[in-house]
Amino acid sequence: MKRKSLFLRSSVALLAMGSLAGCANNTSDSSTIVVWVGSESVEYYRALADKYLEENPEFGYSISIIGADTGGAAGQMVSDNTACGDIVTIAHDNIGKLSQLTYIVPIIDEELLEQIKDDNPASFQTVIKNMLGDDETYTYTFAAPYISQALFLYYDTRYVTDEEAKSFEGLIQAAKRYDAANGVKGTKSYTVTGTDGYNLSFPILSRNITDGNTTSLRLYENGDGKKAKEVRYDSYAQDNEQVAIVKWMQRNYKDPNGGLLESDSPWSTNIEQHKALSVIGGAWHYKSFKDAVTDSAGNSYMGCTTIPNFTLTAADVEGINEVNYPNDEYLPEAMRGQKDEVPAVGTVMKGGSFVDCKCFVINTAKIANAQRYYKLCKLIKYFSTIEAQQESFVEALNVPAYAGAEEYIETVKDKVEPTAYLMAKAQTGMNIYGIPQPFVTGALNTYYYSKNAPDYYLQCVKNTGDAYNNVDDIRKVLFRMEYVWKHGGSPANYPASFPTETSTTRK
Repeated sequence: MKRKSLFLRSSVALLAMGSLAGCANNTSDSSTIVVWVGSESVEYYRALADKYLEENPEFGYSISIIGADTGGAAGQMVSDNTACGDIVTIAHDNIGKLSQLTYIVPIIDEELLEQIKDDNPASFQTVIKNMLGDDETYTYTFAAPYISQALFLYYDTRYVTDEEAKSFEGLIQAAKRYDAANGVKGTKSYTVTGTDGYNLSFPILSRNITDGNTTSLRLYENGDGKKAKEVRYDSYAQDNEQVAIVKWMQRNYKDPNGGLLESDSPWSTNIEQHKALSVIGGAWHYKSFKDAVTDSAGNSYMGCTTIPNFTLTAADVEGINEVNYPNDEYLPEAMRGQKDEVPAVGTVMKGGSFVDCKCFVINTAKIANAQRYYKLCKLIKYFSTIEAQQESFVEALNVPAYAGAEEYIETVKDKVEPTAYLMAKAQTGMNIYGIPQPFVTGALNTYYYSKNAPDYYLQCVKNTGDAYNNVDDIRKVLFRMEYVWKHGGSPANYPASFPTETSTTRK
């Protein structure tokens, strides 16, 4: 870590002085700047690059726009960043890993930093930064957001009304009606595109609408000035609401018309064959869903809305007792040691989502000197302006990342396909019901996704053999997940009672 910290600190200093000698082992000073964007965006950004060069003839470089798998770009950077673009599009949750490994360089261009600060919501501004240095005292911005992403609900309007799509109970009602009308049984009300920690995140990220859109869940909460090694312990998933949500999920899963969480067929096939009437997905599933609900005459029956509500019943709160939150210094003061009451019957919850951004970052291996670096910053600034993001939505259906984008989407309702408008409106509607993936290091990303915690949750929801009927058994699973988030592995022993703090042994 010391070598990498010195690398970054010296790189920034050298940039500030106007030279970047020795910044990377493999540098490029070719006459072409290569920009990686999503394949669906290539034509738009090629036209935008041409416009930039026309307006800035002194730029001094040609620009090549390459379509890439932006979901896998971070992996390609780690594998061999010398083979990647000068400017690369990545999801923000890869910033911690790539910055620590020094594959991307901080942004120190003042004009670009000012634009990032002025245009983006506070939540995005937090997750594009990383604290580095031997004692994690240096905070740098590493990326410029330009596309936002979130999960929402797609539904087939032939079988689900707009009103029914607002709640999971309404979706079940639609599925039962479909069964009765077609002489079949077991049509599922909804499905998911995967059961990993992202695509099956809506239950654990659920918000209490009755209580004013609140949640007690803490997942790597990152406060100002908090170091990465501290953030890992700022997690909590044992509250009574989470227990009730799991019980609701168990009940929903067992319902013949409830959720389809696992299948031998692709989710789009299940939608096309009416084995499920809706799916929780993202903008990147737009074309697949649209194709699945378009009939032979070319008529599309796509509906989109935010992830539905669900209402807790007596069955969902049965067996839950009033307990105290642990007296844990990494919980907010208002929670520490205070009562965690039993959720009331009739409490309305809403499925939540990670609300993320895709960003432009600068590949360290492609910087030969400070002059080239600042040219890259100028190009990123141009490509990520509000105006560029707006045009990118109309031309390539990239939902903008800047604050207030939902207002613009309303103004261009008639310039895009009706289904594209519905998609964008549903996604931006999730902004107040979600959090960005707050993974400040590659390790924390791995702890959340790759250390079996999502599998523990899925098994608990499926409740095979009624193994998780008992509230204490559910609490044990939630404790285990929280422990994994903090420590990267399961606990050797379990406490005698729950809830309990798991941050007593800090590394």
